[in-house]
Amino acid sequence: MSLVATSNSGWTTGFGNLLDKELGSWWRTRRWLVHLILWEVVITGFLVIIGLEGQAERKSAPRGFAESMEIFFQVGGFFGLIGAVLVTQGAIVGERNSGTAAWVLTKPTSRRAFVLTKFVAITASFLFLSLVVPAIASTVVCQIFWKTLPTPAYFLEALGIAALHQTFYIALTLMLGTLFQSRGPVGGIALGFWVAGNILPNFLPAWVSLALPWPLTRVAAAVSVWKPVPMPIWIPTAATAALTILFLVVALWRFDREEF
Repeated sequence: MSLVATSNSGWTTGFGNLLDKELGSWWRTRRWLVHLILWEVVITGFLVIIGLEGQAERKSAPRGFAESMEIFFQVGGFFGLIGAVLVTQGAIVGERNSGTAAWVLTKPTSRRAFVLTKFVAITASFLFLSLVVPAIASTVVCQIFWKTLPTPAYFLEALGIAALHQTFYIALTLMLGTLFQSRGPVGGIALGFWVAGNILPNFLPAWVSLALPWPLTRVAAAVSVWKPVPMPIWIPTAATAALTILFLVVALWRFDREEF
């Protein structure tokens, strides 16, 4: 798609055109369909299997529903962060190495708009396909197997926490893409951070885990069925939001100094 003239100035220069281009890479190709099918198979399909097993074992509706919600947020959160890293790791690196970034920046576009439109397009598109649509499908599955629907307020709060969790990894990976020249370190460090979250809390003070996104999927699963959470929820959510913003600021700062 060709770029058209824009009258914007400053950091917003070319923002609209670039955002349209980035969204088009999702919604004017088969990419959205591939992701839609993938996430329905991975997440909703998993819930259907659990539902069938639960029916065979004659689980009670409350127990089956609680297990389905826990699986949706914890298993879905695990696959979601992997997907977030994979779809983001080449956003900056790929266009830099192919020369596309240098070409685009010869047009009336700003470097900040270049980075921000990628973040906005990836976050909005990926969260819709990997979280929102499967969330709707999960309520249908729970109604079919357990004749139970999640309480809207709790479910939406849990979805917000899960969305923040995935957004954190998108911002982290995007920042790493401005710091490294190849996809290996970008994806490796982002996924390594998650792996560390399964090991380091056993050795670090409890407050360290609270200041990072590692417990968010467990928190979301508990909130969805209104189970007690052994921590103040606002601490990891506020810390994760702050880190997400910090990563974006670093990405903008670093890309402003990129030499092409």
